[in-house]
Amino acid sequence: MEIPLYSLTFALRVVSPLAFALSGFSQTSSLSGLISDSSGAAVPGVVVKLANTLTNEQYTGVSSSAGNYTVPLLKPGIYEVRVEHTGFKQFRQTGIVIETGVPAHADIRLEVGGVTEQITIEAEAPLLKTESASVGNVVRRETIANMPLVGRRAAQLARLSGFVVQNGTGSNFTIAGGRGDNTNFTIDGGNEQNILLGVATLNFDPPIDSLEEFNVEISNYKAEMGRTGGGFVQMTTRSGTNNWHGSAYEFLRNDALDARNFFAARKPVLRYHQFGGSVSGPVVRNKTFFFYNLEKIRTRSQATRVLGVPNPSEIAGRFAGTITDPLANLAPFPNNTIPAARMYPVGLAIAQYYPEPNVPGQPSRTANFRVNNPTGGDPTVMVGRGDHTFSANDRFYIRYLHNVNNT
Repeated sequence: MEIPLYSLTFALRVVSPLAFALSGFSQTSSLSGLISDSSGAAVPGVVVKLANTLTNEQYTGVSSSAGNYTVPLLKPGIYEVRVEHTGFKQFRQTGIVIETGVPAHADIRLEVGGVTEQITIEAEAPLLKTESASVGNVVRRETIANMPLVGRRAAQLARLSGFVVQNGTGSNFTIAGGRGDNTNFTIDGGNEQNILLGVATLNFDPPIDSLEEFNVEISNYKAEMGRTGGGFVQMTTRSGTNNWHGSAYEFLRNDALDARNFFAARKPVLRYHQFGGSVSGPVVRNKTFFFYNLEKIRTRSQATRVLGVPNPSEIAGRFAGTITDPLANLAPFPNNTIPAARMYPVGLAIAQYYPEPNVPGQPSRTANFRVNNPTGGDPTVMVGRGDHTFSANDRFYIRYLHNVNNT
């Protein structure tokens, strides 16, 4: 059976005055703060310029009459803030970390002087997030890339949060005391729930090479979130930068490296290859970027199963116990054998496919057959993303997810 999954997301971001995302959920962040002078008085009308240090994408904001500014709709990354205002020294702050779905705060204190003079501040991550009451934890790319993960999938890293407990396998988590399989998942703001079955399970767990970071939130969500009996996990795919990056990998498992399963007569066959690569970079520097990740898994494996099958004499209609005839007032069949003429030919033909018992000493139909059963599939996964900046106020991205698996 072929099970395809495709997800295509477009988003148009207009910084001011209108903002909307066609992907359904807002998963961007913002930077806000207060601009004041050395006396603490608010400074209105100041243009704040924000730049992504890896892509040099530019964002702007202007302080209000109360000195407050907000730069919305930011992608995760490391940013630099610059301010130039008549009568004040230039202000520059580096190392501002913007995380998925987490509003950031940075106050700016301007000093009187010439615009040719400059004050530079190297930002440090605050211990407390004061811009939102949401409780959560962000898992960043460094952790995603360096942790040894089963299957090279990142959703399991949600368990690094102290309020997450694994419930079963896969993406079935109990978050903050909620029920299992009640977590909402989004990727780049698009819904990643299993809409086929209508259940709150993760439908697409991206390869770690294609994931920038994700945020696990447990309570006090923003207005656009909710609809969950557990947590809310926001994933962000990687985008390209002004630098070229690439990767290639293969992970191998083989039964030659394994021990025999206790219940198996011999080692099950296992040939597991997980291989792929990624490439990203600029199409037009400072303006257009791309990212692409292709991964394939090729598996030839077996799982040990212990089953119950009828013995050959029963298939032929001969039973050890008493067999009665429903058409003769439940009188016993002679020699406890069903006559061949009374057997349904289709059922008899199907019964010939039962294998013979191979576990000595076991009664018929009771754990008397042991086999290494073929399992596995051959999924092909692709993640592609393109980002383009039309102007400081207009940006566009497209993201494509592809997962086809023969199960």
